[in-house]
Amino acid sequence: MPSVATLRAHLESSLPESLSSTLLMRERAAPLMVSSGVAAIDALTGGLPRGALTEISGPDSSGRTGVMMTALAGATHRQEMCALVDASDSFDPASAATTGVDLDRLLWVRCNDMLQRKSGALSAGLGRLEQVLKVTDLLLQAGGFGMVVLDLGDIAPECARRVPLASWFRFRRAVEPTATMLLLVEQEPCAKTCASLVVRLEREAVCAHEIWTPRKGERVVAGGESGVPENNAVSHAALLRGMWVRAEMVRCSAPSRAQETIGWDTRWMQGKPVQPAGVNFELRATW
Repeated sequence: MPSVATLRAHLESSLPESLSSTLLMRERAAPLMVSSGVAAIDALTGGLPRGALTEISGPDSSGRTGVMMTALAGATHRQEMCALVDASDSFDPASAATTGVDLDRLLWVRCNDMLQRKSGALSAGLGRLEQVLKVTDLLLQAGGFGMVVLDLGDIAPECARRVPLASWFRFRRAVEPTATMLLLVEQEPCAKTCASLVVRLEREAVCAHEIWTPRKGERVVAGGESGVPENNAVSHAALLRGMWVRAEMVRCSAPSRAQETIGWDTRWMQGKPVQPAGVNFELRATW
C-alpha cells in the first residue's frame, strides 16, 4: 500500500499547477492596518484593517459618531476618497468640517423613509436599510474608495438584525481584494463572523463643567461660579467639554498590538480574543 505522502505527491503531480496549491494549508495574510485617528483605539487594535469589515457599536452618546468622524478625517487627510451612507440622514457637514473631514473628498449618500413613514417605525427602518444595502453594493462594486462608512447609529437594533448574513458576507468578499476599509457604525453588532474587527464603546463620564475665561472685549452674563458667553445665557446650562469613553475589543480576526504584547498566539484565531481587552480615552467637543 502506498504511503500517504506518496499518494499526495501522485495527486499533486496529476493536477494542473494552478490547482495543486489547494492541497496546502496556507496562513491568511495579515491585513494592512491604518490608524483610526484615536490613539487609544490604535493601541488596542492596531488600527482599522484594509480589505475588511469593521464594526463600531455602542448606545446613544457613547462616542461612536466622534470615532466615525475622526476616522473619516484621517482618511481624507491621507488624500483618500471616502463615502458615507447615512441611513438616518443625520450627518452634519459643518460638524464634520470642524472635526477635520475634507468634504471635497467625501461622497454623502442620504437615505430617507418618506414612503414608509405612514406604515410605522419598523417599516420605515427596514425601508432605509434596503436603500443602504443597495447603495453599498453599488459603491463597493464601483471601487476607488479608501473608506466606505455605513452609519446605522439611529437604526433600531431589531431592524439591523434583519439584514441577511449573506449581505454582510457579500460586502466582505467585495472588499477583501481591495484596499477599502468598510466601517459599520451601529448600536449593536449585527455582521457576526463577517466582521474582522468589532469594537464596543461605552460612555464612562461626561465632562461638562469648565471655568470659562472671557476673551478681551467679550461680554459676560452672570452664571453662577463660572461666567458664560452672552450667546449662552442660560444659568442652569453648561457647555459640553467632552466625555470619557471606554472602548472594548469584542472581536478581532487579526493580531493586535495588545495581543502581541501579552503574547497570545493569534495566527489561527477567529472570533473573540482569549481575554477581554479595553482602553479609556477622551473625546473633546469642538466649537
